[in-house]
Amino acid sequence: MNFQPLRDFLDFYLPMLGVPGSDTVVYKDHKEVFRYQSGFDSIRYRTPVRDNALYHMYSVTKVSTCVAATQLLERGEMLLSDPVYAYFPEYKDITVKRPRPDGGFDIVPAKNVMTVKHLLTMTAGLDYDLKKPSILSVREKTAGRCPTLDVARALASDPLDFEPGTKFQYSLCLDVVGALVELISGMPLGEYMRENIFDPLGMYRTSFGMTEEKKAMMNTQYEYDSLNKRAVEIPVTRNDFNFGPEYESGGAGLISCVDDQILLADALAHLGMGKNGNRILSRYGVELMRANHLEPEVLKTMVMEQNPGYGYGFGVRTNITAYTAGNLAPLGEFGWDGARLSYLSADPENRVAVFHAEHMGALHKIVIPRLRNVIYACLED
Repeated sequence: MNFQPLRDFLDFYLPMLGVPGSDTVVYKDHKEVFRYQSGFDSIRYRTPVRDNALYHMYSVTKVSTCVAATQLLERGEMLLSDPVYAYFPEYKDITVKRPRPDGGFDIVPAKNVMTVKHLLTMTAGLDYDLKKPSILSVREKTAGRCPTLDVARALASDPLDFEPGTKFQYSLCLDVVGALVELISGMPLGEYMRENIFDPLGMYRTSFGMTEEKKAMMNTQYEYDSLNKRAVEIPVTRNDFNFGPEYESGGAGLISCVDDQILLADALAHLGMGKNGNRILSRYGVELMRANHLEPEVLKTMVMEQNPGYGYGFGVRTNITAYTAGNLAPLGEFGWDGARLSYLSADPENRVAVFHAEHMGALHKIVIPRLRNVIYACLED
């Protein structure tokens, strides 16, 4: 394996795009074969990226949430076909927007029942409006605390964008799944994840919530200024997907580090078995999680430019058209990425796991397909 092209990509191509810094690790057969930090943690102070820095995971959180949900499936505590209203009665009488010829819409009772599978596969009809009336209402009623279960229940009051099961739409679905895990397990989502995923794998620095100790270890966070093509520093405490101090977002709330997330990716690349010998899922659970669950007509509605040729499993992209989309990763490679461009990949066929951390984002369709291809080219013996 020759990883010099990957080092060059991280040292020269990413800075050319305006990426301040990154930290990338590759495992094969439970062993680290590549680890490299490039660029700066802080542009202002010219400090290098730290190998022990913490990052907002944003949507990479969805991978852990779906592992938790798949564990509940394995234990018989829920089924994919279960109606969501069996757990949250508020979802019994959901409504949906029905388009009118004039471009407006009517709000009518939904014909389809929303199921657990719809939530796991982003086909429930929810959206990603973080300022929708239901969320604002919970924030007001709880004095800004926003308990996880309260938010999940309140989301049922907003009309869906489409009938459950008819389209794919990236949304707050996995936040509701996180609330399901909390309700069914009787434990806060973060506590459930710690006991059933993080501690078994040795992921001791992954959790929800910001503390002063975490703040001191956070990698500097940036937004991308597309007009001037540069990184603009923003507070490390900012995560718009965390609605309040009592909200644990199953879709975007975890704080973690590269050393932890590669252990999760590695376990998934080995069909549920961690490098320390602890199993978090059966091989059948991982196969179910990474299978494409979108029917052909629904798959056509999944448009994500960083993942051409991919289908969608439980909170993860899954490669269903190897090579034809210009992708060097094999069939079945799966994972996800976050808003600031952290990227997780698990490849059971080759027992390869990847985690790449940034803290700026906005360049997903440029960076991710290229990064993926460079890594696989470097893996050749």
